[in-house]
Parts: sequence; C-alpha cells; structure tokens
Amino acid sequence: MRKSSRVWLSCALLFGVLVGLTPEPTIAKPRQQTAKIVISTKGYQPTSLKLRRGVPARVTFLRTTDATCVTEIVLPDFNIRRALPLNEPVVISFTPTGKGSFTFVCGMNMMSGQMIVQ
Repeated sequence: MRKSSRVWLSCALLFGVLVGLTPEPTIAKPRQQTAKIVISTKGYQPTSLKLRRGVPARVTFLRTTDATCVTEIVLPDFNIRRALPLNEPVVISFTPTGKGSFTFVCGMNMMSGQMIVQ
C-alpha cells in the first residue's frame, strides 16, 4: 500500500471515530430479575431489595417461622396479596413500571420491607 493511501485511510478512520460512525456496544436488558426474601424470627431478610424499572421481576418469599405475624405478604402499590404457607416458597411475579420506593407488608401491616425501583 502506498504511503498516501495509508495516510488517507488513517484520516478516514479518525474522522469516523470523531463523528461517531463506529458502532457503539449495546447492553442487553436482562429478561428477568429475581430476588428472595426469607421471613424468620428476625423479620424480613433482607429488609429491602433493588429492582430495575421495566424488567419483569420474580420475588420469592419464604416463611420459615410461625413466631411472627407474617402469614401473608401484601404489595399494596401493585395490588398483590398472597398467603405465605410455612416453609413453602411463594413466587410473586410483576413488572415494576415506575421509579421509587415501594413497601411490602404483612397482612396486619405491622412488619414492612422496601423495594427500591431504579
């Protein structure tokens, strides 16, 4: 290749980089996000979780004790209420559409946790 051709090619490549003609890497959204919350004598563990807005979520609740009032789980902002049988995982599926902090509580509204949607 001649020297003038190499210089021209180098200039063309530099111009392409400067004006953004190079492809940008794309980051694929996860198809689903998952989390697990265990209900023990200490309450919800963990007490909060982070979720991404617009990504379907599957949150598993597992009650491991009869020593608390948490026999059902309520996500009031998502109109979800489910019984939590002892030692049986309960999967709740939903898609968070808005950003913010959303609570989950027991059926008596005495124990609460938080979902932070970003």
